[in-house]
Amino acid sequence: MVWSFLLHKQEFSISSQGFEFLRLNLVCGGIPEQLGNNCGQLKTLLLNDNNLNGTIPIKLFQSNKRLAKLDLGYNSLSGDIPAEVSFCIKLEYIGFHNNYFTGQVPSGVFSLPNLKFCYLNTNNLTGSLPDFPQSCEISDLWIHENSFSGSLPNTLSRCYNLTAFVASHNKFGGVIPLEMFSDLFQLEILYLDSNSLEGEIPESLWGLRSLKELVLSENKLNGTISESIANCSQLNTLVLSANNLSGWIPHSIGELEHLKSLLLFDNMINGSLPSELGNCSSLTELRLQSNFIGGVIPKEIFKLEKLEVLYMFNNKLEGVIPQNIGTMSSLVELALYNNSLSGEIPSEISHLKKLEFLSLAHNKLTGEVPLELGKYSSPGLVKLDLTGNLLTGLIPFEICNGNNLSVLTLGHNRFNGSFPRQIAACSSLKRVILSNNLLQGTIPADMNHNSGISFLEVQDNLLEGTIPSVFGDWRNLTMLDLSRNKLSGSLPSELGKLQNLQILRLSSNRLMGSIPTELTYCRSIIKLDLSKNNLSGKIPLEIITSLTKLQSLLLEQNRLTGPIPDTFSSLHSLNELQLGNNMLQGSIPCSLTELHHFSTILNLSYNGLSGQIPKCVGNLDKLQILDISSNNFSGELPTELSNMISLIFVNISFNHLTGKIPSAWMKLVASYPGSFIGNQELCLLGTEVKNCEQAKVSMKRSQIIPGVVIGVVISVTLLCTVIYALVVRVLTQKHNLDESLLPECQPKSEFLPKDLNFEEIVLATEGWNEKYVIGRGKHGTVYKIQSKNSGKHWAVKKVNLSDRNFIIEMRTLSMVRHRNVVRMTGYCIKDGYGCIVTEYMPGGSLYNALHKSEPHLFLDWTTRFRIAFGIAQGLSYLHHDCVPQIIHRDVKSDNVLLDSELEPKLGDFGTARILVSDLETSSTRSAIVGTLGYIAPENAYSTRVTEKCDVYSYGVILLELVYRKMAVDPSFEEGLDIVSWTRKSLEESSDCLCLFDEEISHWDENEQQKALSLLDLALECTEKLPSMRPSMREVVGFLIKMNDRNE
Repeated sequence: MVWSFLLHKQEFSISSQGFEFLRLNLVCGGIPEQLGNNCGQLKTLLLNDNNLNGTIPIKLFQSNKRLAKLDLGYNSLSGDIPAEVSFCIKLEYIGFHNNYFTGQVPSGVFSLPNLKFCYLNTNNLTGSLPDFPQSCEISDLWIHENSFSGSLPNTLSRCYNLTAFVASHNKFGGVIPLEMFSDLFQLEILYLDSNSLEGEIPESLWGLRSLKELVLSENKLNGTISESIANCSQLNTLVLSANNLSGWIPHSIGELEHLKSLLLFDNMINGSLPSELGNCSSLTELRLQSNFIGGVIPKEIFKLEKLEVLYMFNNKLEGVIPQNIGTMSSLVELALYNNSLSGEIPSEISHLKKLEFLSLAHNKLTGEVPLELGKYSSPGLVKLDLTGNLLTGLIPFEICNGNNLSVLTLGHNRFNGSFPRQIAACSSLKRVILSNNLLQGTIPADMNHNSGISFLEVQDNLLEGTIPSVFGDWRNLTMLDLSRNKLSGSLPSELGKLQNLQILRLSSNRLMGSIPTELTYCRSIIKLDLSKNNLSGKIPLEIITSLTKLQSLLLEQNRLTGPIPDTFSSLHSLNELQLGNNMLQGSIPCSLTELHHFSTILNLSYNGLSGQIPKCVGNLDKLQILDISSNNFSGELPTELSNMISLIFVNISFNHLTGKIPSAWMKLVASYPGSFIGNQELCLLGTEVKNCEQAKVSMKRSQIIPGVVIGVVISVTLLCTVIYALVVRVLTQKHNLDESLLPECQPKSEFLPKDLNFEEIVLATEGWNEKYVIGRGKHGTVYKIQSKNSGKHWAVKKVNLSDRNFIIEMRTLSMVRHRNVVRMTGYCIKDGYGCIVTEYMPGGSLYNALHKSEPHLFLDWTTRFRIAFGIAQGLSYLHHDCVPQIIHRDVKSDNVLLDSELEPKLGDFGTARILVSDLETSSTRSAIVGTLGYIAPENAYSTRVTEKCDVYSYGVILLELVYRKMAVDPSFEEGLDIVSWTRKSLEESSDCLCLFDEEISHWDENEQQKALSLLDLALECTEKLPSMRPSMREVVGFLIKMNDRNE
């Protein structure tokens, strides 16, 4: 209708004003060709911000020779940009941005003699940029968010009037031409971020005295930041983050008095902080996190009165926090976590009136927290994280001033005093972690009810008295953990009001009385842990019938009596039931065996259960661990038990069982003979039935289960052998993803790099041809592919969608960004399987580098330390910096990948566990995951996963690095892995070096001493007790100090 009016209204004049009135309307459809015929005198054509689609008609440019300004931005136009645009030689302004144009930029566009403003950004343009003419008049060139590739053209230096060049989010590669900026003296804005640029930043760039904004982040740039940066005296924004820059921060940066934003994070910058940074008086944002910056924090930095954001976490900073921090009157966010800062938190920090976010976690801070922290802050602290220090004293009373505090994490310190009342009074709080402190006394029974807190962890303290009933009024609680305290009394029935509660942990206290039936109203609960208390009475029938979302029920080590309720049929999600060490009677309820997804643990040991083992137990074909030891079961084992094909561990010892052990269990007998002792008439089934019959007469040792005396000896070694045999079977198990969950957790379609799609992946691998396979794991096959468009290599992991590990790995990788964690660049789901696309690591796996390389790969101290330090950095990030926390659970040398510089990166997150409000994403998975030789001892008897499991595995890798032996090496005696072999060897010989990799014997004495220190660290990491192992944050600190010694 609009087009018809304009093209047929003869008296309508457009020669002077153009079609400017059509912009910012809802004109739809294509651009008519007649516009070119009827509008020959047109100077300005503004059709931006409409709903136009289709291609640009060529005639638009063939007739409009006077056209000076053309804006088609913010439409849905597609196709190629017509080469005929070069006919409009008077064009000064081209706006093709925010459309769907494809193909290459016509060579004549940049040659338009009057072109000053060219906006091609946010399209699907490809290819390399055409050369610029000798007399280039362009002042603004915006080409970001396309798929341009190749090198940046050196001829850009001909555009002497260029003031803004924005080329971010493309696929430009290679080095930045050395003389590209030598004549661009007018340049004010330069954005080259999110490309694949390599090499050093050319010196000519630092001569741009008019430059105001420089953004080169997310490339592969290396080298140092030049001292010549001071020449860019007008700079207000400098962003060089996420590169491979090294060296020191130049002292001359202090001359940039207009600088407002300085972002250098995620590089390899080292050295100490220059005090001259304090001269950048205009700074509002300083982000230096995730580097290797050491030394003390200069007090001059805290003179920056305009600074609002200061991030220096994940570095090597040490010393004290300067007391003049209180002068930073504009500071809103301060993050110094994961360093080695010591001393006390200066009281002056309380004077930061605008402070909202403060994280000093995982340092070595001591003393008390300033009592006035938060008192003067307006609108008040929003997040406070002091986790993992050595802080003592009371939790400050004014901490929630302003009632804006949302997250309070003070765990793993030495805070004392009573449970803080101010926590209950702070209605803004959502997440509170006070675990692993020295809080004592009682939890106040008359404290305020708090309807805001959803996550409360106060485990591992010294709290006494009863659990207050007022917790029942904290209606938003999804997680309540009061375990491992000294709480007594009965469980308050008011907890039944918590309809949103998902995890309730009250284990390892002194609670008594019966389990209140009111807990049945907690319909959202998935994990209920009341173990290791003095609870008595029967297991409430209502608990079993009503809590239909329950996945884990832990009631072991109490004084529960009566039969086990036979009403499990409705608990379709249950996969762990621990009722051991009680006084239960009766038999095993058959309703439990109707749960087809019951897969992890059934522990009924040390009770008074009796009678024959029901045949229905054989229906638990997915169960992996069965423990019914130390009961009064009698009779023969049902032959149906042979159907339990998923068992990796079984213990039926010390009952009154007779007859034959099922033939399907013979491997379990061989692996765990101690699990069958104490049943005097239970015999092995040989090749013929008569073996058991003869055994009753002759009691031949070769055909009878060993007696009690021998059994006691065997049971002593059971704990050691169980670790290995449990794993051998679990590695072969598949965990099917419940199809009903797919609509919720399965991503749709694909999200791939711009130069890839699913069809290209299939073509690049020639239909998943074996010759492209570069790795095989438990959860999929990895292929190496090369993009035809960019030539870039990728690693593509193909996983069957029936394996929930695809979802876990995809979700995990999408959450993390760290130099020592493999980066996911995309995914797709098609034809029943998923593909995860990650960066390609040309160095292969650490396992192959250590044990399979031919010829033998030379690894000096620097390389081995870089690998050890990089892995530690990656794990420390996952454990302590990620929100939520991530536990890898399969750390091994085969899952450590190396780039071309042998920089390590953690990969294969298929078994990772994400802890979101402690709702583990893998809560329905096997209790035992990992790889033989790398699994922590506690995994054999506990389903509770902690980050200390990863620490143990990391220690194994350190042993591989110094010995160059595999975790389970053929040279070891039978039954030994590298940890037990190391400890045995050290007991037998005092010369540690003689056992090391032969290459180490040629190192100088200083490096050999460092290798010994690495061995000491490995032994600490592989301690049997998890509590004796350091955290990965502590490991990182140890490695830094170790490498700095004797330099």
